[in-house]
Amino acid sequence: MRPEQGHNGRRDKTSHGSAHIGAAAHLTAGTVGAASRIQSLTEVPCNLIDHVETVGAMSSLWPNLTTQAGDELRRLARDSSDTVRVSAAVGLARAIERASAPERIDVVCTWALSEDRDERLALARALTWSTPVFVADLVLEQLAADSNTAVRAAALVAVAKHFHEDSSTYVRIVSKCLEDEDRNVQKLARALFKRARG
Repeated sequence: MRPEQGHNGRRDKTSHGSAHIGAAAHLTAGTVGAASRIQSLTEVPCNLIDHVETVGAMSSLWPNLTTQAGDELRRLARDSSDTVRVSAAVGLARAIERASAPERIDVVCTWALSEDRDERLALARALTWSTPVFVADLVLEQLAADSNTAVRAAALVAVAKHFHEDSSTYVRIVSKCLEDEDRNVQKLARALFKRARG
């Protein structure tokens, strides 16, 4: 059931992950050429979030100060600025990366079941990082069927990153989006499906 809508120039792991989230943000903003760019998701730079020190500090507190860090990330995820919302997704991705396997499941499921669409969007964007999460396929399947268009699109971008983990499962997720009501989500799904079948 769908929840209601509600610096240095180094290419380290964090900046590379930020690029994925930047790509997700770019492709889910209603970009007409989204599908044609699906092939280059791992190469899209994102200078937008190179200096998110506050968000990084929040994510470093997780999971020892779950409530404090989580509340701050949620506040940022709901900010009126998409720059800040993308930064929140980076912070969430870092928090997931630094958590233990059981904690990752708890964090991912909690955000996936949030009634706030911005929190679900932050999670979808965060899952464009390659951090393994045991329930990623189930969560992405739910997010790909979300009531919010941006969440569905971001989930498909994340699916592209996780395809190698269980291609048959992710092909099934993508196939359900081939006739999505939103044209850009359709394009993303069809490009992914074509790549998987190619």
